[in-house]
Amino acid sequence: MDTLDYYIKYNFHIGHTIELIAALAGSYYILKHKNIPKRFKYFAWYLWFVLIADIFGIYAVWNYFDNYQTFPWLKNCPFAKNEWYFNCLTVIKYIVYSSLFIVSLATSKIKRVLKWAILVYLIIGIVEILFIGNVFTEYIITNIFLGTLLLLICVGAYFQKLAQSDDIINFSRDLTFYIAIGAVIWNLCVTPIYIYNSYFNTKNEEFILLFAAILRYSNIFMYGIFSFGFIYCAQEKQLPELAKIKELNETRD
Repeated sequence: MDTLDYYIKYNFHIGHTIELIAALAGSYYILKHKNIPKRFKYFAWYLWFVLIADIFGIYAVWNYFDNYQTFPWLKNCPFAKNEWYFNCLTVIKYIVYSSLFIVSLATSKIKRVLKWAILVYLIIGIVEILFIGNVFTEYIITNIFLGTLLLLICVGAYFQKLAQSDDIINFSRDLTFYIAIGAVIWNLCVTPIYIYNSYFNTKNEEFILLFAAILRYSNIFMYGIFSFGFIYCAQEKQLPELAKIKELNETRD
């Protein structure tokens, strides 16, 4: 088996394809509407970052099947495996998603509390990566579960704000709503599987295939929802003045 066979066997191409579609849909949304909240612009660019980062993460597989001929300096190096890489991306991911929902909140005590919560999570994440967790050999469960908890709380605050405002009437036109649905479902499906982190090894191919299937279909759902949200909301027309006022209200402390 070579890198391409491995890539196809575990259907990595499906995940990267749906990520590409979501990134393209986000770019389409940006081009379609010039006056949109900055958080949506940043999120659209973040999707491109995710796509590129996921593709780059395959370097460990490439090295394994290439017998480290392309990058010989990585052999017997802590960075030979990619767990460290995705552990860092995990912290970034939860901060990006949580920040998006926090920015959408009106000025309130809960918004300030959640901002501090993100800072605390960042500190814990860095400490886990640098000093506590086995960052080079396994996924850091603490960062994953704390990140999921933070995200669910931020999404809950967003839904509470949505239910208590007139925006609920037009919730289907709110791009944040689609991002919230996609992110929550993905985390509820994928995060629990990390409880069995010890089974992530070459001796448990059936478990790896199961996890790959759950991750694949969760990605299809989440990035599919993102794509639909971008395309659907791109058709909505909004007055530039209203967009600017709304963005100002959402970013004000």
